[in-house]
Amino acid sequence: MRPCFVVMLIMLSGLLLWSCSKSINEKQIRIGIIKPSIDHLPLSIAMEKQYLDVTQLKIVNFTSGWEVQEALTAGKIDLAIMPFTYAWTAVSKGYKLKTVSCLERETDGIVASPEFKKVTDLSNHKIGLLRASSLETLMQDTAKRNKFSYEAVYFRTPIEMIAALKAQKVDAIVCYVPLIQKMGVDYQVLHWFSETYPSHPCCDLVATDAILKTRPTAINKIQKGLNLAIKDINEPSEATFKLIERLFGLDALQAVEALRHTRFDNSISQQDKQFEQFMMQSFLSNDYLQSIPAMTDVFVK
Repeated sequence: MRPCFVVMLIMLSGLLLWSCSKSINEKQIRIGIIKPSIDHLPLSIAMEKQYLDVTQLKIVNFTSGWEVQEALTAGKIDLAIMPFTYAWTAVSKGYKLKTVSCLERETDGIVASPEFKKVTDLSNHKIGLLRASSLETLMQDTAKRNKFSYEAVYFRTPIEMIAALKAQKVDAIVCYVPLIQKMGVDYQVLHWFSETYPSHPCCDLVATDAILKTRPTAINKIQKGLNLAIKDINEPSEATFKLIERLFGLDALQAVEALRHTRFDNSISQQDKQFEQFMMQSFLSNDYLQSIPAMTDVFVK
């Protein structure tokens, strides 16, 4: 009898440990980030400085916006920092997501070699893009405003796009901070989109309806932590710059330049909503959407 009792006790202990582990994991909110992008800087700082309880969060790394979108719509993550276009596209297809705030702004531009002096010099040239991204819609808007056409060449990740530019397979790319700073002196930014649209949203904080309904207090805590981190970014100390250098593999000058072309504001205004809705018009002509979702379907109330 005693051996059976011991076996039963071990099994019961294992079951309790599994149950406890499962309970802890279920409490964690899974947040998807695009690792190469600076869009997750406030989150990284908030975790580093313990503005957030790191035991309650699980960070899941991705290399591109479409990967984050797929994970969010599949329920593999609960929250994501990703280009606003992917949120609108997902909502248009019936996925239950909501944009909580417009977090990262002003980080993107058109990059080319020095032989190109202005954006219109790119007329009829090949430009590398990420399909259905905010980068693509901003490029289309710029070409329309400046009355020139170009040949779009699509890539799955920004790293592939940069490699194509360096191999001269495309003449320019649309990219973002801090990857732009890493490209070196052989390339220049022909146009920052912030020159046309100051403080425009790039990457938003997007959540599943399920997590918004079941964990509203946790989401509020994340928002408060992000706000504290943004205050540190807006008044950067030497320690903040050192953290940026370490997080993104930048030198001191690159870190300063990256932050100079980035703005964080964890809010959402009517102007932000209207900008995103306006930018999504190009998705209709690209056949990415059948119709543009209502703002009430895209944004939290």
